Amino acid sequence: MPKSIKNVWDSKLTFDKLVEAHERASKGKRFDKEVLLFEMNLETNITNIIKKLENNTYRFGKYRVFTIYEPKERIIKSLPYIDRVVHQWYVEEFIKPYMMPRFITHTYACLPMRGGHKAVDDLQRMMRIMKRNYGNYYVLKCDISGYFYNINRDILYKILKRKIRDPKLLQFTKKLFLMKRGLKAFQLEIIHHNFLQIFI
Repeated sequence: MPKSIKNVWDSKLTFDKLVEAHERASKGKRFDKEVLLFEMNLETNITNIIKKLENNTYRFGKYRVFTIYEPKERIIKSLPYIDRVVHQWYVEEFIKPYMMPRFITHTYACLPMRGGHKAVDDLQRMMRIMKRNYGNYYVLKCDISGYFYNINRDILYKILKRKIRDPKLLQFTKKLFLMKRGLKAFQLEIIHHNFLQIFI
């Protein structure tokens, strides 16, 4: 695995890869109004995304904010569908191949071949080892309130800057993390892919 990411932006910015990103973003939402509207002009929409990414004029839309109550009350900020397509493209083409290999072994959520079942299996295996070696043991279950909302994105960007040597990719990454101060840009995608585990 390379220590830094170089010369990848142009080769990853293709029509086919953005269509694949659309397929992932629309999974389970095929009949949502904004997905149907996007698909009605699929070629034009994908071509416009490519052009804007190529000339650095892509701008993210405004969040739709709503509250969910299960399993607990949380405020959700959802970007327009076109932005979710771009997020899917970014995660699939740059995070997964270059950053996921850096994740710690016990990172599970939303990762291929891992997930909740693998986490439970590994926990049970470790519990058996602890029982055998030490007899009594303790398991700490905890949640850090507002963890992702309080991540310092300036620090995170500086860490990423050390890894990313492709100028175009770095420029877009900076836009993702630092452009919209009040709206936590790109936050939900980072959470779902445990992006921060790279650096733990």
